[in-house]
Amino acid sequence: MNIRLYPLDCYSPSGNLKPPKFFYLVLLFLARTWTVFIISVVLRDSGNPLLLLFYPNKIHFYLGLASGCIALLLFFLSGRDHDKHRYFSILWQSSYPLLLVGVVSDLALQLYYLSGKHFQYSFIASVQLVFAIWVLLYCLRSKQLKDCFKRSSHS
Repeated sequence: MNIRLYPLDCYSPSGNLKPPKFFYLVLLFLARTWTVFIISVVLRDSGNPLLLLFYPNKIHFYLGLASGCIALLLFFLSGRDHDKHRYFSILWQSSYPLLLVGVVSDLALQLYYLSGKHFQYSFIASVQLVFAIWVLLYCLRSKQLKDCFKRSSHS
């Protein structure tokens, strides 16, 4: 078994490998619909035009919320001490494929939105598509990200 060693600041006080800092940026990107939703709820009076600006079609909004649920679950699980909670530990260890499903579903949603507009160029859609592809490549290539989902050696 090949064991990678990381600097001490990459480990939690209980000895588990912490997710890399970019992992949280990935989750924020995947949960961007939830972010817009929360901002619109906080703004109340001017929140509905904000939702209409980003999501003119309601189905796109609901699909974005559904896709972002995976990111919210992973964010919740990432802050837990997995050694103290057996079920959280089991769920966390099996979450890497779930993360990939979330990223691929977000990428598929981006392509679905573009196909609805007959792939007409849009700067915002292009930036989101590039970020989605970058996030997928990062999740597939990051060794620390893959290792943080593995069972710790002292358990």
